[in-house]
Amino acid sequence: MSVVEAALDLSVIVGDWRNTNPAAGIDRIVCEAGDDGLTIHCSSGVRDWGKVAAGVFAFEFDSGQAGAFSAVYDLGFEEVRVQANVKQGVLVVVTLNAFKDGSGRSNYFNREFFYRS
Repeated sequence: MSVVEAALDLSVIVGDWRNTNPAAGIDRIVCEAGDDGLTIHCSSGVRDWGKVAAGVFAFEFDSGQAGAFSAVYDLGFEEVRVQANVKQGVLVVVTLNAFKDGSGRSNYFNREFFYRS
């Protein structure tokens, strides 16, 4: 059985998003629509995370408007799950950070807020 995703309008998500807290972990997220769907490009003051594909989600089950996305970055020493939704024009981003390097550091959760530049 194949799963067919409905084409969602990505206009609420697409754009160049900047963190409201410049000292935070992710400075910038660029969301782009392409033939293969949504890609996100995260960067910080110390790292360019690169581009990854992101799954998109509608605001409601019968909506044609995308309002959220989910993506995974494998940074080698750490896996970062990025989940975000747009709320009143603000991109609310949650990261779930899991260390893979045997360092004994605790996995952690972070939430940040972004505005469209």
